[in-house]
Amino acid sequence: MDQTLARKVNPKPRRKGNAYAVGAEDIYIFPLSESTNLFLQKVWTAFVNKMVSMTLPNGKPIFQYAIFEAIQDKNLKIVASSTHFRMKQVTDRIGLQSIDDFIRNTIPISIQDPGNLSARYLREAILSVEKKARPEVYFHSLDDERVHPNLKQLLTKTMNYAAGIPLFVKGSPIGMLWGIRRDNMSPEQEEEVRQQLYSLYDVVDFVISKEMGLKGDPYYARKNIEKSDLHSRAKHLFYTRGFGQDEPVTTIVFDSHTYQRSYRLDASFLIPSGDGYSVSLKRFEPKERNDTGKNLLLIPGFFCRRSVMDKVARELSLRHGYRVFSMDMRGRSRRTLPLFGIREGWTVDDFIQEDFPAVLNWIKENFPNEQLVVVGHSMGGMIPRFYCSAYEEIVKRKKDSSFPLPRPDELISGIVSITSPNFVRLQAQIPGLDILKMGLKLVPSKTISDFLFDLTSFSLQTTLPTVDLNKFFKFLLGLHSSLRAVSFDLHAKVVNLRDFVGYKQISPPEWYFLIEDIFCEESTKVVLQFLRSQLSQDRSFLSYDGTLDYTALQKNLQIPLFSVLGSVDKVVPSETIENDLAALPHKKNKILSYEQGHLGIVFHMPVVKEMCSEIDSWIKGLDST
Repeated sequence: MDQTLARKVNPKPRRKGNAYAVGAEDIYIFPLSESTNLFLQKVWTAFVNKMVSMTLPNGKPIFQYAIFEAIQDKNLKIVASSTHFRMKQVTDRIGLQSIDDFIRNTIPISIQDPGNLSARYLREAILSVEKKARPEVYFHSLDDERVHPNLKQLLTKTMNYAAGIPLFVKGSPIGMLWGIRRDNMSPEQEEEVRQQLYSLYDVVDFVISKEMGLKGDPYYARKNIEKSDLHSRAKHLFYTRGFGQDEPVTTIVFDSHTYQRSYRLDASFLIPSGDGYSVSLKRFEPKERNDTGKNLLLIPGFFCRRSVMDKVARELSLRHGYRVFSMDMRGRSRRTLPLFGIREGWTVDDFIQEDFPAVLNWIKENFPNEQLVVVGHSMGGMIPRFYCSAYEEIVKRKKDSSFPLPRPDELISGIVSITSPNFVRLQAQIPGLDILKMGLKLVPSKTISDFLFDLTSFSLQTTLPTVDLNKFFKFLLGLHSSLRAVSFDLHAKVVNLRDFVGYKQISPPEWYFLIEDIFCEESTKVVLQFLRSQLSQDRSFLSYDGTLDYTALQKNLQIPLFSVLGSVDKVVPSETIENDLAALPHKKNKILSYEQGHLGIVFHMPVVKEMCSEIDSWIKGLDST
C-alpha cells in the first residue's frame, strides 16, 4: 500500500451551521481600509481617554485603565491605552513610558483564533448592527479562563474586571474598546456603564463618520469625542436656522438617563458685538421648564472657554428646569474673530461694554417676555456686575455705539457671582511677586501702575496679541527678572497651576480636560488689565485707559446679587469679595461659601449640585416681597 495514501490526514474542523439562519460564527470580519485606518490612528487615543474619564453620577471614576483593540489586517491588536492616574502626564507631553511599553508588548491576535473573545463579540455586534440595534456591552472578570493568554500576561494585580463595547463607523466594525477596574460593579453601576457606553458608541460613530474624509479634521474629532456628554444619548441631529443666523446652528435632541429628562442643545448662535468680533452662545433647552419665567446666562472667566461651566449649565437646566445660555466671549474660537484676523486684541472693557450688552440685546429681542439671571464665574462674574454698576458712565462713553446699550434693570433680575473679585489679589505662590510689591510701596501706587503698564505694553508689542496660560505665568516671572527685583531659575520655579485650579479632588482626566478644552488664549490687553490691578496698591480694577474705576462704581449696583466664595481660593481670596459686597444695600443679596478653590467650585459635582440648588432657591425668591 502506498505510504502516502496510508498517512492519516487531519482535516480542518468544519462548523455545523444552520442552512438558513446566519450565526455569529459565520460572520467574516473585513480589514479596515487604508484611509479609515490612517484616520483612526490620529483619533483612537480619544477613545481610551474618554473611557478613563467616565464617572458615576456621584463623580467617582469608573475605570482605572482603558485599551482599544483595533482591527489590523486579519488581527486584533491593542493600539491605544490610557490610565486614570497617568493622564496628567499626557497633558504635559512628557510621554508615558509604561503605557508605550504596554502597547509595544502586546501581540496581535488573529481574528480567526477561537480564543479571541473580542473577535467573537465583534461578530455578534455585526449581527446586531445589521438589525439596527446597538452592540451588547460585555462585562468580564479577568480571572475568566477564556481571557486569551496573550492578554493575561499584560494584566496587573489591579486589573480585575472589565467592561467593553464593539465600536463601529458607518456600519462597519473598527475594534473593541475596554475599560478595566479593580473592583466589581453592582447591577446599578453596570446599568450606568451600559448607558454611558451606548452614548460613547453613538458619539464615536457620528463624529468619525462626519470628520473622516478629504476635509476631515482629526483634532476636532478627538476633541468632540473627549468632551461629549455620556450621561445623555443623542436622539436627533438637525441643522437649524437660528435667530437671525447666516450659518446653520447644530441642534441635537438628547435623552439624559442621569437626569431623566429630554433636552435640546443648540451650538452655536453667533452674535456680532463690534469691530468685526462676535460672541458665541450655546443653549440648553429642557423639554419641561420650570415656572419662574427666568432665563440664565452663564459666563466663564479669565483664560476659560464656556465648557468650564458645562456641569453648572446641565445641573441648572436638566435638574432645575431653566433655559440656559452659555457664553463664549470674543477670541474664544475662530468664529468669534474678525474675518481678516486679529488686529489689536481686546480688553476687559470690550467684554463689559460690547460683548455683554450685545448678548443682552439678542436675548431681549428673542425672549422679550422673560427676565434674565446672569451666572458668572471669576471674571465672568465681574462682567455683569461692572456693566450694571457703571452703566451710566458707559452710556456717556459709548455715544457712537453700533447698537443700543440695554438698561440692566429692565432685563436682569439677578446676578450670581461665583469666586468673582472686585479687584485682583492673587495669593498663589508666584516667585518674587511679594518682594516686587513690597519694593514698590515706596512709590505712589498710581505711578507704579502706570509705569508697569507702560513697561509691559512696550515689552509685549512685538508678540502676538494673545497669550496662553502657561506663557502668562512665565511672563510674570520674566517681568520680575527684567525689573531686577528678584533672580530665579525659571526651570526650577515655574508656577504650579494647582493654585490656579485650586481643586483638591482634581483627577488626571480633569487636568487633561482643563488643558485641552477649557484653557484658551487671551488677549495681552486683558492680561495687562489684571496685572495692573494685581501690582498696584489700590483696591481697584480699572478700565484699560485707567479712567474708569469699576470697583468704586460698584456701590451703584441695585440688582440683587448672590456671591459664592471659595474658602481655599488662592486666585480670588475672600478679602477681594466679601467686604465690598457685604456693604451693598439690596435686601435680596446673599453670600455663601464652600471649601473649594477657584475652579473646583464649578467642577466638583457634590459642590455643583448643592450650589445649583441654592441658586435655584434664590432665583425663586427674587419675585417675593
